[in-house]
Amino acid sequence: MASAGGLGWPDEAGPGQIAGSPQGLGWPVAGTASAATLDSLPPGLAPIPAELDGSGWPESPGDGAHANGIGGNMGRRRGPTARDTGEQGDVVSEGSSTAGNVAVGGGRPEMVIPVARQPDGPPGGDPARAPGAGSARERAWPRPSACRVITIANQKGGVGKTTTAVNLAAALAQHGSRVLVIDLDPQGNASTALDVEHRAGTTSIYHVLVDDQPLVGIIRAVDDIPLLYCAPATIDLAGAEIELVPMVAREGRLSRALDSYDESQLDYILIDCPPSLGLLTVNALVAAAEVLIPIQCEYYALEGLEQLLRTVDLVRSHLNPELTVSTILLTMYDGRTRLASQVAEEVRSHFGDVVLQSIIPRSVRVSEAPSYGQSVMTYDPGSSGAVAYLEAAREMAFRSQSG
Repeated sequence: MASAGGLGWPDEAGPGQIAGSPQGLGWPVAGTASAATLDSLPPGLAPIPAELDGSGWPESPGDGAHANGIGGNMGRRRGPTARDTGEQGDVVSEGSSTAGNVAVGGGRPEMVIPVARQPDGPPGGDPARAPGAGSARERAWPRPSACRVITIANQKGGVGKTTTAVNLAAALAQHGSRVLVIDLDPQGNASTALDVEHRAGTTSIYHVLVDDQPLVGIIRAVDDIPLLYCAPATIDLAGAEIELVPMVAREGRLSRALDSYDESQLDYILIDCPPSLGLLTVNALVAAAEVLIPIQCEYYALEGLEQLLRTVDLVRSHLNPELTVSTILLTMYDGRTRLASQVAEEVRSHFGDVVLQSIIPRSVRVSEAPSYGQSVMTYDPGSSGAVAYLEAAREMAFRSQSG
């Protein structure tokens, strides 16, 4: 049997074959298909373009690629090759104009990864005030007229105090507010999450409380988030409560440190408390004007809430008349359980508008982020936990405007 071009493809169509096509595969030899032959091709089969090389076959796709030229490998884009810069046109460079997923310059189509969309700012809001403060298209959230000092407290452990402090601070800073996180927990978890040095011996909030060092001397900028700062805690703070006992006015040590600091440079000061109602937490309550209480959506969280509210009342009566419970945030919500919904309903019915509409769900990403020295706002901005904290921070920002 005769063959075309030495490739072993028959010249003539056998019984049941299409003229000009090798054994019914739909690829006629270059230049041999007539108009009648093209009309007789089944749908989806097309002849080889005449401008391709002499073999009559289009270039074979690269490793892991499909025949239509879209790479099957979903990993990192490979560098340019001879094929990309030869017959198939220019390689799509970074920033090249594309129409959908197809390169305008004629190169291979480039997979476009969508950027996580941030919620739009309020109509008529102020523009972003610093690089890195939200996306370029988004307007900054309103800033309070005076610095808001907020203590995040709950004597029950594991309810999300540190996680709430870190992620609310990150979200507010990303949208134009200047935020300081004071880590008052000897475990130093907030310092870890913000990747601030807090090894034993590091100058920290312990030295401010016990040695009367100025607060400005221990504040560190957070590298990844402009406008966010941290006053770290070290393990030395574990003995501070014992050392504070004989001191005069021991409940107001942190308050005096904040009074000597120029708070006009900041919009928010968030104080992360230890899981207790000892002297450290009392210092935080005396220093702040507002209390934010994270409540885990479980029964035990409600039991401890009564004692915390009683402590807040005592501090208000004797040490800080301006102290109010301004915000309650529901955390670790599991929508699969009826208990979580019942706890949320009870808290809302009792506290009313103090409870934020945003609810923080259980999220693995929120737990993973501190191990990378990040908040979830930078670790995985599109995760459910990051979106929930973003909405909670937005509510706080706009409440400060209306208040």
